[in-house]
Amino acid sequence: MALALLLSVAVALLQPAAPPLPALALDTYPTAARTAIAAAYKAAESTPADAAATGQLARVLHAWEQWEAARAAYGRAQALAPAAFEWRYLEALVLQRLARPDLAVAALREALSRSPSYLPARLKLAEALLDAGDLEESRKRFAELTDPACAPAVQFGLGTIAARLGRHAEAVEHLQRAITLFPEFGAAHYALARAYRALGRPDEAEAALARHAQFGARWPAIEDPVAATVSTLREDAGALLQRGVKQAEAGDVEAAIASHEAALSLNPSFAQAHANLIVLYGRARVWAKAEEHYRAVVKLAINVADAHYDYGVVLGLQEQWDGAAEAYRKALELNPQHAQARNNLGQVLERQGKIAEAADEYRHAVESQPTLRIARFNLGRMLIAQGQNDAAVAELSKLTEPRDAEAPRYLFALATAHIRAGRRDEGIKWATDAKALAERFGDTALAAAIERDLARIR
Repeated sequence: MALALLLSVAVALLQPAAPPLPALALDTYPTAARTAIAAAYKAAESTPADAAATGQLARVLHAWEQWEAARAAYGRAQALAPAAFEWRYLEALVLQRLARPDLAVAALREALSRSPSYLPARLKLAEALLDAGDLEESRKRFAELTDPACAPAVQFGLGTIAARLGRHAEAVEHLQRAITLFPEFGAAHYALARAYRALGRPDEAEAALARHAQFGARWPAIEDPVAATVSTLREDAGALLQRGVKQAEAGDVEAAIASHEAALSLNPSFAQAHANLIVLYGRARVWAKAEEHYRAVVKLAINVADAHYDYGVVLGLQEQWDGAAEAYRKALELNPQHAQARNNLGQVLERQGKIAEAADEYRHAVESQPTLRIARFNLGRMLIAQGQNDAAVAELSKLTEPRDAEAPRYLFALATAHIRAGRRDEGIKWATDAKALAERFGDTALAAAIERDLARIR
């Protein structure tokens, strides 16, 4: 027993002492942050040998974006529990936010040595290697990730690597795949714009930049239970809204609504929460609640043009076309350059058989936002309907690139315009391209429809 005691003392002496808890200026924090952090700090201070208590303090600091303090607390938690995976992994996430990819790589390697199969950590390591400039190992790590959940991020990573190596055509292929898998991938649209510009394709670059502006920072998240232990800690209105936005992007509309309503319970005048709920309740087909939040935004008088537009979409889902048209017109009274409202108003007028008026709205939408491809496509269709086939060709010819999942129907419309203008061979060429592209993107119904038309033409 004496020998065992001596050995345990010797081992303890050889182990480095755990670093102290970070010094915190609690009085400088906002009230909500101060309350949460102070409680976690008190628990960690009262049980200094408890790695879980120290780790929880680190998580709270992390949630409130106190990066350096969180990093220090994670370091202490690791010293107290050297075999634990989560503290080293969460520290790596903090290091990425601190723009220290070299240290993040080391932290992620160590975390993965403890839990080699944890998919989010494997993806984060590939991304950190890319940020650190190790393109070859990053490419290898991305290529090893075969789980469909991370496929958009993998294609984005491979596209970024190809672009940095000057292989811009290859970059375009990867980035288009990423966008096909996750159409709202803002960063991928921006990277695609840069690749198009490098290839001397300015029109396509402009269209990709417009999509980047539309989708902003949206990113294809994968399920990460360890990171979720941080993101769920904050309960202030802003954090709840952001949580709801991410839930909506993941397709969990019910949870997104709950998060937004919780944000409004804390701040009833939170205009962005009301605005988001117009769309969310529309997706859930809870029409009365969508209208309630629409009225709230109008009363608050913040971003009202977008609220009119969103409510017009909700009314359109109910096939209340006159009400939808009125909402779009209200949006346009406040913002005449609202291209989406112009386009949607054109669609309502088209449904009502007002082809010339619809064409005018589509034309105004294109003038307001030349990169809004759906508006140009709709304008082309109206020109065909009016027998103005050469004018339709002129418009639709501007939609031949990029060759993404939207392109097959644009090319098919161009083929139709050529055929109706008497250019049969040119029409067959574009229809054949449209069919091949539809098959490539898995749109079998459109491919079959094009094949039937080709059979009649030939």
